[in-house]
Amino acid sequence: MLVTVLMFLVILFLPRLIVVAADKAPFLNTLGSVFLCYLAGLLLSFPFKAGGADITLASDFSSVLVCVGMPLILFSADLPALKKLARPMLISFGLGTAAVIVAAAGSYFLFRNLVPDALNISGMLVGTYTGGTPNMFAIGSALGAGSDRIALLQTADMIGGGSYFLLLISVLPRLLKKVLPEYKPVSNQPAEDPELAARYTGEFSGHKQSVKPLRAFLSRLGLVGLAVACFAVAAGICLLLPSQYGNTGLAKLGEYTVVIMLVVTTGGVALSFVKKVRYAPGSYSTGQYFILMFSVVMGLCFDLSVIGGVVTILVMLLTIQYGTVLLHLLLGRLWKIDYHTLMITSTAGVFGPAFIIPVAKALRNDEIILPGILCGILGYVIGNYLGIGVANLLRLAGG
Repeated sequence: MLVTVLMFLVILFLPRLIVVAADKAPFLNTLGSVFLCYLAGLLLSFPFKAGGADITLASDFSSVLVCVGMPLILFSADLPALKKLARPMLISFGLGTAAVIVAAAGSYFLFRNLVPDALNISGMLVGTYTGGTPNMFAIGSALGAGSDRIALLQTADMIGGGSYFLLLISVLPRLLKKVLPEYKPVSNQPAEDPELAARYTGEFSGHKQSVKPLRAFLSRLGLVGLAVACFAVAAGICLLLPSQYGNTGLAKLGEYTVVIMLVVTTGGVALSFVKKVRYAPGSYSTGQYFILMFSVVMGLCFDLSVIGGVVTILVMLLTIQYGTVLLHLLLGRLWKIDYHTLMITSTAGVFGPAFIIPVAKALRNDEIILPGILCGILGYVIGNYLGIGVANLLRLAGG
């Protein structure tokens, strides 16, 4: 019992220590807090398992973490601001979204006999390359993908994503400049809204924005309470639904993980339209903290015996990732999207809002920072719906 209590204390507080360390060490910051939390959890799993800690209880706790963390991330989504986006930016993001759906669907049929759980992987990567890592975790939980499969996919994504990010900030600007039109400044870009720009660029600047001290975290208990309420509503709805297996009470929740995730996502989006919630400081960073705790649990629950599967998953991931990028480029050329807009919307889809600023700096174009972040937030909003929807459509199509 004491070892289990200690394990939960590690889950609660280790992410804070890791983010502080990452802020002080550039190399650790390059690896990313999500991966570091996952790695730390994996290393600590050996003594905890040897000591008799209840890993199953931690695994059950992880489902709650992602269900609470997702609406917290969505609370800060300023969806009304999307109307300020220039038309090419919205078109390019839409083309990127269509590209990932096509690439993921095609890869499923290509790899379904080679990669175990290819269906769920396709669904998770649709959400990941529309929104970001939180969507991967949320969709994986909704589809019933095991923690081992999610952890392997996260590892593969770090490898594939790292290679594409290096291309974005190095050779791609010069290459795409030769095949796509030049960027033309747009006077009505939302960068003219200084308050909105300051809020989002500060949130996603990468400077200690992910996790705040415990005192600040406790001051956000109201936001956490709203996210818990979203989860409670979702659980309540599922308890009213009939069970296919004769389960009663809380045992029924496992049958309706998709419903739970869609309800908490919808709740987070709906509450983002309440200005007091949307402008409350810290909802995104608090949600990210829940995702980091989830990453620690993933590491604790990981089974090393399945590590060999990372190679085949990596091949499938790279096919989807670079298939998405190439198809987005082809569609962008057809629609005459300029190379700055295409690159920043590709970044928003493949990586999410946090990577917008360094790519914009590589392009020497600060005007596209806020539009890119808004596209990334839109990806967070739609990612769960698309990922879960595509996975279920592929299940029907694949028999």
